[in-house]
Amino acid sequence: MQNSPAFVGFYEQNAISPVNQDISDLEKHFQRRDSLFRALGIVPIFVQGRRILEFGPGSGHNALYTASLRPGFYALVEGNPRGAKETRERLGGIEGLKFEIDHCLFQDYRPESTFDIVWAEGCIPHQAQPAIILEHIARFVRAGGVLCVTTVSGVSYLSEILRRLFRDRFFPSLVGQDVFDQAEQLAPYYEAHLLNLRGRSRPVVDWILDNIVQPFQDRKVFGIPEVIRTLSEDFDVLGTSPRFLTDWRWYKEIVGQERGFNEKALDAYFQTNLNLLDYRFECPPHSTQFGTELEALGENAWEVMCRIEMGEEDAWRDFFTLMDALTGQIKGSAPAATRAILEAVELLKGDDPDMPLTEFPKWWGRGQQYLSSIRKM
Repeated sequence: MQNSPAFVGFYEQNAISPVNQDISDLEKHFQRRDSLFRALGIVPIFVQGRRILEFGPGSGHNALYTASLRPGFYALVEGNPRGAKETRERLGGIEGLKFEIDHCLFQDYRPESTFDIVWAEGCIPHQAQPAIILEHIARFVRAGGVLCVTTVSGVSYLSEILRRLFRDRFFPSLVGQDVFDQAEQLAPYYEAHLLNLRGRSRPVVDWILDNIVQPFQDRKVFGIPEVIRTLSEDFDVLGTSPRFLTDWRWYKEIVGQERGFNEKALDAYFQTNLNLLDYRFECPPHSTQFGTELEALGENAWEVMCRIEMGEEDAWRDFFTLMDALTGQIKGSAPAATRAILEAVELLKGDDPDMPLTEFPKWWGRGQQYLSSIRKM
């Protein structure tokens, strides 16, 4: 399935939709979504009566919140038949909601008109050609409308990279087996890690299927800088989650054809991206050079992981060398993450999957970020 679109091919092949959210406390779930919308500059009342398009709603748990804001029309595009069915069932019970679900691949979607807000959550990074998919869905944002997408960088995903490599190092024979059998055998190891992740709302098995079992070896991460650069001709950055944008310019001076919103966002990103490495801490701004070097190390970590998962045994040596360089870079600024990475490397170099761990299980990056952008008028 490696030549098929990420997520959809894996989900459809195994008849799964491992994107469930805990919505037993619906008010709390809606508060989480409201906090996200606020960070992205989307005031809830702005959704009311508007045309909304969402790519990849999964099983529709998050779409419930968007639907509660009473859009005028809510279009959803879901390539996984099970996800489309479950989303239709969830939204179908909302009185007065005008919605439409298209079961098709993103690339095949061709609406007749544009939308006020286009949303793509958890479905562009890890594609083989994320920039092409991003450009396609961005076409459907009306002038002055908002595009919201998620991003993943090698820095923000480094903790997951090391967790994937744990499976590759100690359980390579699981690859190709029934996905639920894989998840069952891996769950005792990963559950202890997930219990340390505050705010987690996904079942353990779903997380394992989506992040560990799903093949990613010919896929790409796609971070905030890549999204901004891909869209820069037609879009200006609006907001992010987590928030890191600061612009002290006087608004009366922000005029002209190019007002520098994207450049300011890129500067802010590369001066704060160390914060993506460990969600437990907030780090002060650092130099752009430090951030650029860190970003490159993270991207290299993903690429070497892919080589390992393609069967290149020599890539393990390259990965350990890379981790030496990365921990050397961050040890003074992120000591807790440094200890966790060194412990994970020690684990991967050894032959005992049950090695006692004190630092690695507690360490998680800020895996997925959100970025909103306005289409230029």
